[in-house]
Amino acid sequence: MKNFSELDILARELSAWSELDGESIFITGGTGFFGSSFLYSLLKVKQEHQLNIDITILTRSIKTFKHNHPLLFESSFIHCLQGDVVDFIFPEKKFSKIFHLATTSAHETFHGESQLKKYKTLVNGTERLLKFAVKCNANKILFTSSGVVYGPLPDGMTTVAETYNGSPVTTEPASALAQGKRSAEFLIAYYADKYGFEYVIARCFSFVGPFLPLDLHYAIGNFIYDALYKDVIEIKGDGSPIRSYLDVDDLTVWLLIMMSKKCKHKVYNVGSDQSISILELAEKVCGIIAPEKRLKVCGDTNHIVGNFSRDYYVPNINRAKNELGLDVWIDLSQAINRMKKSVIKNIAPQQIKTTI
Repeated sequence: MKNFSELDILARELSAWSELDGESIFITGGTGFFGSSFLYSLLKVKQEHQLNIDITILTRSIKTFKHNHPLLFESSFIHCLQGDVVDFIFPEKKFSKIFHLATTSAHETFHGESQLKKYKTLVNGTERLLKFAVKCNANKILFTSSGVVYGPLPDGMTTVAETYNGSPVTTEPASALAQGKRSAEFLIAYYADKYGFEYVIARCFSFVGPFLPLDLHYAIGNFIYDALYKDVIEIKGDGSPIRSYLDVDDLTVWLLIMMSKKCKHKVYNVGSDQSISILELAEKVCGIIAPEKRLKVCGDTNHIVGNFSRDYYVPNINRAKNELGLDVWIDLSQAINRMKKSVIKNIAPQQIKTTI
């Protein structure tokens, strides 16, 4: 796979954003990992090209958004609405497209958030948004669901396609995220059928890029941080789980194409189909960033935080490739290098000891 230049990446994003020229867009989760990456992509594109795209983001704290993302806050085409997705006050403005990127807070998930609260936020927040979609006459909604909706895969299944009808175990409290995402998918399909708008569901897997939290239990973020700032790259488990990672700039293009193309009432897996074990991932990060450092495998096979355990978490993305022409353009090595540069640029020296 070739390495794409930043100009290649920008050109692909411009092409995708251009499909939404003239649209008025409402975004939930605009300050999260997906949302912030999404907005910076548009900011980057609009610095070079004139696009008539107007965006309103729902944020729980405008003050925090301004502090964390001053460039976005100061941009003329991004407007903020303060509120929580479960009970926000509907603005009077009309929106043609809605990106429902909101989910429960990653920090809350990894620091003991109630599973019931997580479930209720996903379900009640989605229904609140759908009522707003009806009021503002939106013609299409994109929802970022998750690959966890498939539940544990049977023995021998190493990738999962959209046609697989597995499900999380209903009696397992740790499956709250999966149950909430499944319920949200149902609500979207129900409202779309009743009120006549289009929807597309993006079942998202694992990603890498700027704004990925480094202080939570995301293996690739932990490894990159360790490689840059610690003596040892530490693998909490035994390194055996299989994952795959899509660069967040590829993710942005995927979501934009899904929104702009005629794919009414469709479900797509979103992620990379290039599998890698956690041990191999740590070795790759080490080789790219800090080959002089050593790996430490802690071997804790019970190391699970936030959600249920999955040995394999890799999507089959043939539907997205064949129907929408999507692909994994930025390979993992390039993605790791890009995130490394972003981390070095954005972490101040005084933050290094306190980030993790």
